Amino acid sequence: MYKKRALVLWGYLSLLALAACGPKVIDDSDIVSIDYKYTFSDWTVVEQWTKELTVWNAGDLAWIEDIVRWAKQDDEFSWNINWGEIYKSQIDSSRIQSHSKITLTEAMWVKNPVVWAEVDWSSLWSWVITEIKKDTDGYDAYIVNFNDPKTYSELSYSIKVTNIEKK
Repeated sequence: MYKKRALVLWGYLSLLALAACGPKVIDDSDIVSIDYKYTFSDWTVVEQWTKELTVWNAGDLAWIEDIVRWAKQDDEFSWNINWGEIYKSQIDSSRIQSHSKITLTEAMWVKNPVVWAEVDWSSLWSWVITEIKKDTDGYDAYIVNFNDPKTYSELSYSIKVTNIEKK
């Protein structure tokens, strides 16, 4: 009889120990350390920082709480925003031009015409090649977009939970 009680007590304590050793999940009033980064589609870093936030503190990072709520340590969240869809009304199709490689290298002095290479035009504007297509003869046609960069940029966001301090 005592052996059964001892086994049940041992099993209960084992389960309790396993639950205590489980992964930390974010709860109310926890202090959460996060790494935040957002980049352009060519991986150029626009902004990057590491900060701590207290859950339900309603600080300047309150918008992140909804994203990391119930996360565990080392969880990572990432998403993309296509600004071209948001600013579609500001795109002027006459400012999207197709040029041959010879035009880019000889007239616009672009040494290596690849996607996201800068194109300087009359020392006033510096825009980029957004894509390379094939023309009707099968040659490369370089699409240079002279619209505002926000109309064709895609941003990638990343948030990683690096530490959870329980309160």
